Amino acid sequence: MTDDAPVRPTEPLPWHRRAYDDLRTREAAGRLPQTLLLSAPSGTGLAHFADVVTAHLLCMAQRADERPCGTCRGCKQWQSGNHPDALALNPEGAGQEIGVDAVREALSALSLSRHYDGYRVARLHPAEALNRNAANAMLKSLEEPGPGTVFLLLSEQPRTLLATIRSRAQNLALPAPDESQSRAWLEAQGLSDIDARIAAHPVQPMHAVAAEDIATLHKQYTDALDSVLKSAAQISDCAKSLGSGRDEAVRFLDWLAAREWRQSLETVATTESAHQAVERYRLTLNARTALRAYTPPQLALESLLISWRTLQPRQRTTTGPRRPNQHEAR
Repeated sequence: MTDDAPVRPTEPLPWHRRAYDDLRTREAAGRLPQTLLLSAPSGTGLAHFADVVTAHLLCMAQRADERPCGTCRGCKQWQSGNHPDALALNPEGAGQEIGVDAVREALSALSLSRHYDGYRVARLHPAEALNRNAANAMLKSLEEPGPGTVFLLLSEQPRTLLATIRSRAQNLALPAPDESQSRAWLEAQGLSDIDARIAAHPVQPMHAVAAEDIATLHKQYTDALDSVLKSAAQISDCAKSLGSGRDEAVRFLDWLAAREWRQSLETVATTESAHQAVERYRLTLNARTALRAYTPPQLALESLLISWRTLQPRQRTTTGPRRPNQHEAR
């Protein structure tokens, strides 16, 4: 491993500690499911958790409570990215599918003997990227994995998976942090602009960490929404700029969902405005689901912004002369 290679995590995030300890206990007792569906909201550390579980399973230490040791051959090869019993099945690019040819190639590799006596870990991320033919090709292997093989299916949208895939896996839904947990963890990373990062991603600390200039990003999103409010003609241009790629569109939708949810909680002025905030939040989640289902980013954002604009609180207007209040009457 080179000096500048990223270090893979070996400790769970604070809000995932209980889930990790439970899996570790089950593994020590010989009750670890061979096919696990790990699900979590976007930006809350799903991949981090999978890395920690993989490190634990590939470590060659004898006792479960000593893993990952960080010094054995298994740990070192996992950290270097060259462990022969670790297999990753991912789309070739953002927003692309995992096709049947890639699955068949992976299954062919899994049919060979393991290199070491421990576990072999096959990881699919995101699992919802499996197209129907690819998913069908995996069914038998997911139902009856080979000896020592553990499948980790990672998904932020587990309901979009085929029922046949979900039925063959044991689901572990990971919790999201609350805002105080996010803040504490971000502060421990020594980051700047904590308040701005929390404002943009209150319960999505991994997105908050990844934002290189959160204040600039926050302003970009706010300015785009302001322009949509001023003129419906701006919707197409805004959707194009915000959805230049699928990852960029998802980042914007995550930010908007967090903002609308905060506004739905903070809006107490009128029942109408509270209802509108909740509806805008729902529309944002629907757009995110459509994006995960491979709707083109610009199309998903245009549809959202058209509906979002109509749900903004209306300015109150008077229809006749204003009656003076009691102080003015005097």
